[in-house]
Amino acid sequence: MPSGAGIESGSANEGETTVNKKSAILGSTTALAALLLCAPAFAASSCSAYPTSPIDKIESSAIVAKFGALPKPKDELKFAYVTKTLINEFWQVVAAGVKGESAKYGIKVDLQAANDESSMIEQLNLAQTVMSKKPDALLLSPESDSNLVPVIEAARAANIPTVVIDDARTKGASTYIGTDQVAIGAKAADFFHKIYPNGGKVAQIEGAAGSPNARLRIKGFEDELKTYPNLQLVASQPGNWDRLTALNATSNILRQHPDLVGIYANNDGMALGVVEAVKSAGDLAKVAVVGTDGIKEAKNSIIAGELRATVAEAPYAEGQLGVQMALRLLDCQPIPAWVLSPQVVITKDNLADFPSATGD
Repeated sequence: MPSGAGIESGSANEGETTVNKKSAILGSTTALAALLLCAPAFAASSCSAYPTSPIDKIESSAIVAKFGALPKPKDELKFAYVTKTLINEFWQVVAAGVKGESAKYGIKVDLQAANDESSMIEQLNLAQTVMSKKPDALLLSPESDSNLVPVIEAARAANIPTVVIDDARTKGASTYIGTDQVAIGAKAADFFHKIYPNGGKVAQIEGAAGSPNARLRIKGFEDELKTYPNLQLVASQPGNWDRLTALNATSNILRQHPDLVGIYANNDGMALGVVEAVKSAGDLAKVAVVGTDGIKEAKNSIIAGELRATVAEAPYAEGQLGVQMALRLLDCQPIPAWVLSPQVVITKDNLADFPSATGD
């Protein structure tokens, strides 16, 4: 599952840049809120697009049983989806889910994406622009858990529902759709224990420092490893969601620890870079590489006998759920703050059950 990005301050200039970016983000709230005060009324003006639910979270599979069939829109609706980047296949598939589900109900979608996974100000500007068009609902996949707060606050003031899809769960949104990221990291550790019951040295390639997904996957992986004392974490280095960075980091780790038995990468793009580094340094049969997301290229790598496994989310389903939860919010349903999407460990043994297609 793909993934957010942040800013790591390593110098005075970098620290100033971070402060300036935060100031630019926070300074945008007032003007946008004023613009949206004249936004069209909510579909049902008697209810809030930001309900208080009696439950904190719900499995996506339990939504229909809890709230009934999905309500069909009575009027033509316009949604906006602002995502992180369409360079990453994961976000391409999420966007496909949003567009595919919207098309079923005649909903028009304004899709916007930042150039990369570290362009927080650019993404904020895109979100402000689509909000100025007064959509009926706003779907977001934020770069960080704070950069789109001004837009969410403005949408809240205008009673326009905001649905955050994956990664950066942001305070104030109507609801968040995403899997349990801590459990993803834990599943990677469990997989290493399963294939190496006698233990060994393992390493981790981390996502970007500011990414909530990275932080939670790292926590899940490291905490679960502690339950297996014979698995030793000897290195954990940043790959910043970048394939080449991950390749270089892995090469350095392998020079220091040539007896590694496994490497977990926080997403599949980095995992594929890890695979290349292991191939160059030695034998993939001796070092199991595990990724996260379940993108098509990762599945192809599993078929080729290179990547050993990927802890996969369901990006297309998450996009669909984003549209569905927006429709339920417009129908005054008290959707919980967290809708849990599914996850699964994909290996060569069950790969046939998870074909790579737009709708997987």
